[in-house]
Amino acid sequence: MSIKTLLQNIASSMGELKSGMDAVQTTVEKLGARMAEAETRISALEDKDQSMGATVETATKIIALLQEKVTYLEDAGRRNNVRVVGIVEGVEGRDKQQFVRTFLEETLSTEMGPDLEIERAHRAGQRGNRDRHILVRFLKFGAREAVLRAAREKERVEWRGKRVSFFQDLSQDVIQRRKKFDRVKKQLQEKGLRYTMLYPAVLRVVADITRHTFTSPEEARSFISGRAS
Repeated sequence: MSIKTLLQNIASSMGELKSGMDAVQTTVEKLGARMAEAETRISALEDKDQSMGATVETATKIIALLQEKVTYLEDAGRRNNVRVVGIVEGVEGRDKQQFVRTFLEETLSTEMGPDLEIERAHRAGQRGNRDRHILVRFLKFGAREAVLRAAREKERVEWRGKRVSFFQDLSQDVIQRRKKFDRVKKQLQEKGLRYTMLYPAVLRVVADITRHTFTSPEEARSFISGRAS
């Protein structure tokens, strides 16, 4: 093969190589453009996801706030009520209001004057194996407070040989939140510490003449553990 032919072949190969490199360069550029586009889309999706996350968080807070308001309004409608637990069903007869008046006078030594006027009284809940509570609605909030205070002062109320308990009439939401403190309250009783529940679900403990308030059972348990150590 002559030198001229060899040079021509080399030139031809170089041309093919250059064409191949140009094609590779074009492909790389296209891939680069696609990657840039993909990064832009991913960034946009991330921004959208963050925006949606913030929206969901805001909506969750609004729902929680609305639920609090609904619970408060429901409990406000119950504020004059007292639930009486432990009275055998049927003994009250047809005139439940008169029965409750007599019952309160006998058990709490409470004079049922005009300030303790009862608006209505009835059994609450579905019939079952247990005696239903008697729900008493007083005309005034002060009357409800007077009855609950008298029951607390007596500590143990009995009627016809059976213990009877008096409770505030609260919404299910608040009742469930307060139930979370049941174990803590048992520990406090064992240690002889006085406590009370504040609305909606705040535990107040009196220890060493100091009042302590807790919004969660965990806080209260930590307090009890600290005193034990």
